Amino acid sequence: MKPSLIIEKPAVLGEGPWWDTEAKKLWWIDGLSENGAGDDLHCFDPKTKTDRSWHIGKHLGVAIPTKDGRVILNLQDGIYFFDPVAETLTEISNLEREIENNRINDGKVDSHGRLWFGSMSMTANQPEREFEVTGSFYHMEPDGTIVKHFGGVGISNGLIWNDKETVMYYVDSTTHKISAFDFDVEKGEITNRRAVITIDESEGVPDGMTIDAEGMLWVAHFGGWKVSRIDPERGKVIGEIRLPCEQVSCCCFGGERLDELYITTASIGLSEEQRKAQPLAGCLFMVKPGVHGTPLHKF
Repeated sequence: MKPSLIIEKPAVLGEGPWWDTEAKKLWWIDGLSENGAGDDLHCFDPKTKTDRSWHIGKHLGVAIPTKDGRVILNLQDGIYFFDPVAETLTEISNLEREIENNRINDGKVDSHGRLWFGSMSMTANQPEREFEVTGSFYHMEPDGTIVKHFGGVGISNGLIWNDKETVMYYVDSTTHKISAFDFDVEKGEITNRRAVITIDESEGVPDGMTIDAEGMLWVAHFGGWKVSRIDPERGKVIGEIRLPCEQVSCCCFGGERLDELYITTASIGLSEEQRKAQPLAGCLFMVKPGVHGTPLHKF
């Protein structure tokens, strides 16, 4: 399976693809800034092949549409609603603003409208500084109440649920593991954390992920040139999609039949020589892997 190039203009840190099954559009972010680029929210329309963007001006960790037409954003200094028509930001929470050099990162919404997400230290993108483990994992109720589940997080990244929402899969990239929790969707509780699989360092680090209708995980390998398909019950890699760039960041299913896998990549931190060798680093790709995904939930 060879991925198709969807958006050729490179992002600094393409991340967080999210397919809107009602609007039939793909939301995604250019999460970090570098050399005056990045910190942008994007909405891609496959029908017209147009990609609209909004410059947010702060590091973005997640962008998920709400049921009233806004978009909820995890930004460096808190959680906000963004109105794409009025182009205005409204603060919901200043969570972790007091923790210098932390930012809120990846997340998804469960069927009860809760936003689940984690945080990370920005020293991950500051090679001159020693990495700090200062992140935590939370969920936010629809009324804005935030619940902390655990700390000791390095880089909180991908998460997704099985079809019955009895299991939540989660990535802390610094552990190189994909973890599973027992999930109680009625109470909004997670218990019994255990490892599903460990990704060898030679294959990059696990980053964003999604799940297909057969219950298999699709995991982006940052620094690994690929997306892997993983059977979580057996803890085994059963397939992969190779990309023409090293830093593969996230993926989600989209399209009319949810049979298109959209894949984001990054160009951040690449040397001039690496950029010449990977001219498509930071671009958005799509592949039809032969399976369907499951719909995502709005906040």
